[in-house]
Amino acid sequence: MAVAVEGTPRIDAAPARPARGPAGVAVALFALTALMGTGLLFAAAPMVVKMLLPDYGGSPMVWNISVLLLQIALVMGCFFAHWSQRLLSARRQLLIQIPLLIAPMFVLPFALPTWSVAQGSALAALWLLLVLVAVAGTPVTVLSMAVPLVQRWYSWTGLPRSKDPYFLYAIGNVGGILVLLAYPFLIEPVADLADQARWWAVGYGLFAALVVACRLIVRFSSANVTPMASAEAGTAPDEQISWWRRARWLGLAFIPSSLMLGVTTHISVDLNLAPLMWVPPLALYLATFVIAFGFTKQRWLSRTVTVVAISAAVLPWTLYLIGFRVRAGEVLLSLALVFVGGLACHGLLAKDRPSPRRLTEFFLVISLGGALGGAFDDLVAPMAFTWTAELPLAVTALAILPLILSRRPDTDAPWRFPGTGALVKAFVLAGPLLAVAVYLELGGLWLVVAAGAGCLPWCVLAVRRPRVTAMGAVLTTVGLFWYQTPADSFRERTFFGNYQIYTDNGWRVLSSGPTARGYQYPSGRERTIPVSYYGQPGPLGDLFADYGDRSARVAVVGLGTGIVASYGRQGQEMDFYEIDPAAVKIATDRFGYLNDSKAAISLIAGDGRLRLGQEPDGWYGMIVLDTFSSAVVPSHLLTKQALQMYASKLRPGGLLAFHVTNRDLDLAPMLQATARAAGLAALTGHGQADPNRIYQGSTWVAVARNDADLKPLRAKAWRWHTLPADGPVWTDAHSALFSTPKAG
Repeated sequence: MAVAVEGTPRIDAAPARPARGPAGVAVALFALTALMGTGLLFAAAPMVVKMLLPDYGGSPMVWNISVLLLQIALVMGCFFAHWSQRLLSARRQLLIQIPLLIAPMFVLPFALPTWSVAQGSALAALWLLLVLVAVAGTPVTVLSMAVPLVQRWYSWTGLPRSKDPYFLYAIGNVGGILVLLAYPFLIEPVADLADQARWWAVGYGLFAALVVACRLIVRFSSANVTPMASAEAGTAPDEQISWWRRARWLGLAFIPSSLMLGVTTHISVDLNLAPLMWVPPLALYLATFVIAFGFTKQRWLSRTVTVVAISAAVLPWTLYLIGFRVRAGEVLLSLALVFVGGLACHGLLAKDRPSPRRLTEFFLVISLGGALGGAFDDLVAPMAFTWTAELPLAVTALAILPLILSRRPDTDAPWRFPGTGALVKAFVLAGPLLAVAVYLELGGLWLVVAAGAGCLPWCVLAVRRPRVTAMGAVLTTVGLFWYQTPADSFRERTFFGNYQIYTDNGWRVLSSGPTARGYQYPSGRERTIPVSYYGQPGPLGDLFADYGDRSARVAVVGLGTGIVASYGRQGQEMDFYEIDPAAVKIATDRFGYLNDSKAAISLIAGDGRLRLGQEPDGWYGMIVLDTFSSAVVPSHLLTKQALQMYASKLRPGGLLAFHVTNRDLDLAPMLQATARAAGLAALTGHGQADPNRIYQGSTWVAVARNDADLKPLRAKAWRWHTLPADGPVWTDAHSALFSTPKAG
């Protein structure tokens, strides 16, 4: 099917005169300004996120809400840019824009307010958004205003491509990509947060100077007098834009924004791969803008829309069923979806871009669409759904692109997909081998799912009707909703994570995504037995056997099912620190470890590190940290400074116990190296699984003030040992997971 967009303006395609001498310098200045402006905009996100993660328990939603702030700032900045261009004279524009550009320099560098911690889980997202506005709202809004203005000014200069200045938008997004990729490798390792904030402020000052220079070029360039005067006087013909066309812009911006944030949430919450995978979806999202607006010829656009629409009919099932078993392929598939889906939508936007006179309105509408997509994913979906349903909904929306964008939306035009016959033949030949490989990897049930996922696109191609594709995507998503809500399970979604409770072979299991957080037999004598990673034959049993008697007060950071409470003894006090009120309710109402414990149990709301820091020194005999499930690692709990603070809260001879069982990362070498850097002693213990699945293999790290305090564990050399001193050391300034070895 040929994708055609109504109302596409004819942009002068005459060859631009070469940029030489002063003209070349002017073009380079505008390009550098666009590059630096967008780069600064997206450099603010990881820096501010790192500042706020400790206050919000390392939740991956901190990143998503920060991206939403950028999207809202873009709307506000584009609104002011559009308003000033439409309603103010050139002189008044200058009198307002330049002071606004300078104003953020009085509130820099970034710093957190004293009220940054949210009060409760229900309003955590809105509270975080308010904090982000207070910290970075003014600078990023002014940046968002300046970037489209620079492009509008360029259209007045008469320089090369001034009649189509959207290439500056592509250049600016290159700056955003470079900054996002450079942050974990080049920026974070060499500068702490305070230095990063100061350098950002310096960069903003340079950007402001560049914007003023661009404005001066526009003001004093003789080449721009006629076009600028004509535009300001309103004598140039004004392009008419229908509300239907604006609605299409809005939808085409909404879908990839929701898709990008949905994939980010799916990877970080459902697959437990955060914070390693927060940046790539956003970087790929920006890359689609670069390709769509940076290249004038778009021969790939029609085929891309076709492939995306067909994929939407099968990918929701693939993402949620196969992904939990083959996570590497799931991540690549999700990222490819962000790229191809964004390329289709943004390519259609670039093809339908208006003349430069309507540039600020165009960016206002697409920024509003992006912000609405972000608000749906970050604010609406967590309240409306108990699982990450926003992702299959965004994928389904891709399937209707051909219907809403064809010349004849009421008819079923055939697909134009050259090479279909060859692809079908290749699939037929490779199908048997693929089936055998999938069967060996996933088993019989998954073979059926994979075969259905592979055959459906070719069925759609054989029918060659876009409505069939759209209907297939809708039915697939409806089926997925049905699959996600079985009658015998419990689901809950909060700002801090997704929880599911189900029954497996008589055990009541609590899981977060693909990771089981613990289980309990619902009745009988087995109800009080510590199982899973916490069994008495394992490392945690050793710790309580050797240190339990001397630990009249025990702290536990991370609640789960509350299973550590089963080790409580008469006369002992156990304080559980948990940031998510929903987790507290699950542990108390649906599992019995807390209620059956012999110890006096106290539940303390808040981030473990922040709340422990408020306790008196020497308060606890043992501190257990149990918050590191899969690759969702709240890194602020494992830094050198954190370990030193924990140690100060121990009584003489006390012990820190870290549960670091992880299928993705081997945290034990890092933790031992960090403990030694903090002046502490450490041992690593491994527990074995049993054939009856009562106990699972586990890894624990014990940390004490000195080697003498670890003497009882050293006597059990078959389980506890010291690792070589070659692991990375995490600090509050630098704790990137890229330097941490993989598990296995």
